[in-house]
Amino acid sequence: MKKTYLKSTFRDIRFSLGRFIAIILIIFMGVLLFVGVKSVGPDLTASAQNEIEANNMSDLQIISTGGLTKDDQKSVEKISGSQVQLSKGFDYLEKNKKNNLKVYSYSKADKQNKLAVVKGHLPQQQDQVVVDEVLSSDYPLGSTITLNNDSLKKTKFHVVGFVRSPLYIANEERGNTTVGDGQANGFVYIPLKSFATDVYSQMYVTFDDLKEKTYSSSSYKHQLNRHIKKLDKVLEKRRDQRQVELQNFATKKSGPAKEKIAVQQEKLTQAKQQLSNGKSQLAQQERQLNQQEEILAAQVGQQQAQQQLVQPRQQLAASKNKLQQQEQQLQQGQQKLTAGKEKLQQQTKISKPTYLTDKRTDMPGFNDYASLSDRIDAIANIFPVFFFFIAILITFTTMTRMITEDRRQIGTLLSLGYTKLETSMKYVLYALLTVIIGTVLGVLVGSKALPPVVFKMTGSMYIFQNFSSKFYPFLIWLASVAALVATLGSVILVLFRDLREKPMNLLVEKAPKAGKRIIMEKITPLWRKLSFTKKITFRNLFRYKSRMILTTFGIAGCTGLMLAGFGLNDSIPAPGTKQFSEINRYQALVTLKSAGKDKASQVLQDDQRVTGKLPVHMEQVTFRQKNSSNQVASLYAVKDPEKLQNYISLNMPGSNKTQVIPKNGAVVSQRLAQAYNLKKGDKLYFEDEKGREYTLKLAKVTENYVGHNVYLSAAYYQKALGKKARLNSFLVRTKKQNSKQQDQLAKKLADTGEVLNTSYTETQRSKLEKSVKGMNSIVIIFIVLSGTLAFVVLYNLTNINISERKRELATFKVLGFFDKEVTMFIVRENIIFTLFGILFGYVIGWFLNWFILVYASSNMMVFPVVIKWPGYVISAVMTIIFSAIVMWVTHRKLQQIDMISALNSSE
Repeated sequence: MKKTYLKSTFRDIRFSLGRFIAIILIIFMGVLLFVGVKSVGPDLTASAQNEIEANNMSDLQIISTGGLTKDDQKSVEKISGSQVQLSKGFDYLEKNKKNNLKVYSYSKADKQNKLAVVKGHLPQQQDQVVVDEVLSSDYPLGSTITLNNDSLKKTKFHVVGFVRSPLYIANEERGNTTVGDGQANGFVYIPLKSFATDVYSQMYVTFDDLKEKTYSSSSYKHQLNRHIKKLDKVLEKRRDQRQVELQNFATKKSGPAKEKIAVQQEKLTQAKQQLSNGKSQLAQQERQLNQQEEILAAQVGQQQAQQQLVQPRQQLAASKNKLQQQEQQLQQGQQKLTAGKEKLQQQTKISKPTYLTDKRTDMPGFNDYASLSDRIDAIANIFPVFFFFIAILITFTTMTRMITEDRRQIGTLLSLGYTKLETSMKYVLYALLTVIIGTVLGVLVGSKALPPVVFKMTGSMYIFQNFSSKFYPFLIWLASVAALVATLGSVILVLFRDLREKPMNLLVEKAPKAGKRIIMEKITPLWRKLSFTKKITFRNLFRYKSRMILTTFGIAGCTGLMLAGFGLNDSIPAPGTKQFSEINRYQALVTLKSAGKDKASQVLQDDQRVTGKLPVHMEQVTFRQKNSSNQVASLYAVKDPEKLQNYISLNMPGSNKTQVIPKNGAVVSQRLAQAYNLKKGDKLYFEDEKGREYTLKLAKVTENYVGHNVYLSAAYYQKALGKKARLNSFLVRTKKQNSKQQDQLAKKLADTGEVLNTSYTETQRSKLEKSVKGMNSIVIIFIVLSGTLAFVVLYNLTNINISERKRELATFKVLGFFDKEVTMFIVRENIIFTLFGILFGYVIGWFLNWFILVYASSNMMVFPVVIKWPGYVISAVMTIIFSAIVMWVTHRKLQQIDMISALNSSE
């Protein structure tokens, strides 16, 4: 009997294979997207962690304005569990290929930040170098590269290999440099023995207790911050010690110069003494001539006396003139010597060096990679959950309808003596089969296929080659439970309701829902104009409200998912567009050196493509507040606040109304104010680059999408900080320029010797868009799966609609309606459901997109809601196409309805 019962279960599956497959597909897609997308973030993190461990990437990088020595290394090594490695290097503009290079030292003894050889081999001789793989076309194997720098013993080097460095994980990002246009093009590693200098430029530090921790974990970040606090104390002591070392070195180095100046001063003093003696002699000679003139005047007359002494007086005047020239030369020499003394004093007066500590996330491209993982996690917490919710809803409905259709069979089995448990097992088995097949397939594809696809799509952006794909038990358990609730839960719920009825009642079909007048019937003129078929359509819509709501919501949910996918595709690159096109209205930022701006200003003035420039004071500051994380911001102080509007739009959040910098207070970017829960009049506490603390008053909040910015007047800057704002940068507006014209302007500015760096907003925008490009793969997957779900949902709901109304449709056929006319009863309803579902889906998609973006936004980047019109059109068209396909399948099914069996009396 059990064998026969089992056979009937599989027979039901075979006869309703479409429904069985549809339920499996819905569960499969829900589990796939939930487990798959939720696995992408952890898998990306695990892949990066594997590379970090394989290459022993440093936890911290330390640089100093005074250089680094072995004594610095010994001081840091006193911190328990620290491993320290020193490296030499410099920035260099390679003139042949016009590349800004980051030059580093290489040693076989190096244990941190190991290089991965792509082609060739590592340096084995002092005249050999390895080059960044992105520069392989500029410096092919065997070519010679010229590096003319005082830090090197040689100038000619042979390229023997191409490498990847864990310090540069993003292929498109090489960080900033102090040469050229300020943007590094790549790196070069030279043998340590080829360096002539004794001073090191970088110090890399790892900690033993962090090796087993994932870089993104809270425990890693917490422990690393503890180490940084200890490190700061050690380096603070080293500042004084290093100042003394540099002072002694400068004094020793300036010894020969001081001796030379002393010798020159002695010679100059002797020359002054000789000049003084010469002046005394000339004065004596002049007195003697005067006496002679008086004696001669008494003898021969005044006129005759003067004539006789003309020649001696001319000789005396010539001597005086010569002495005056010598005096001027001595004065000029003294001025030069005094200037030399002052310059030497400045050179030998050494200020305390500053030690700067960078984390892994500060390395070029690393923060973008970590942010990519975080954003995918944020989206995975919302989008797949909503997707799964739609899948569960449809699955629940389908299973409930299946059992309702089998009421007579359940009543028959109970009448034949089967127990309630035995009767239930058939449906429990059916539900378990769909759950097991759908969940297993979803977990396998979601865990092992989806994340690698995303990694492959983003692989060209980063150096990571080996992807780590894992199973995450909690995600699998969560998805399995949800699938079980949707299928087995619905089975148990309906069986619990039906099995309480008597077998006699189950053998009789439920009476159809009683018809009643609908609202439209009360509008007599309108109702009379409707045809018979249209009246039936409207009556059925209002008669079966639950079916109408379910179908509309199912279509709306799928349309909303597709629209949200297109919205994410449009919104993710939007911060760069908003920030560097609408907020920042300047095209270039010119950062000046400590002294001089006249030459740079003249270059900008003479360039025909430059339409305006605004001198500003700009510096990087760190805002701090208790119980909140530190926030780094760019602080701008402007001498003429009214002119800033032409370069930066200070829009009020949520509106296009512009603001002006107030006389008393600062304008703060919206996200910074939100991070600290600040409002107008509150105080902000921050530190400058040297660690000095200051306070600002928040006066206004402005719209901002990338990073944090603070704007204030130069007068308020001086009032709040107690020092004058030094205009160290130019905001530059230009006409549209190509990359060649940008490079030419940057070179002209660099040649003045006054410019430290020239950065273009277009370059920043391009980098930002590339950093979020990895999200596109996730978005494409969302759109494809949402479209597939929309098709399955439409198919399933239409099947339920047909199965519920078989007798009604068969009646129409018996009454003489043609197949197309019968199909149109269903089609008209589906068209209405589809249209309302699309409109409602637009609302759902917008809010879903907004919710995801709010969740994915961070303190440093805000994603605005942007959904372009193609997203709306494509979502609607895809839904209509799926609906049309389902209508065609429905028509084929309706042609096969057996009128006799459908109209057979249940009694």
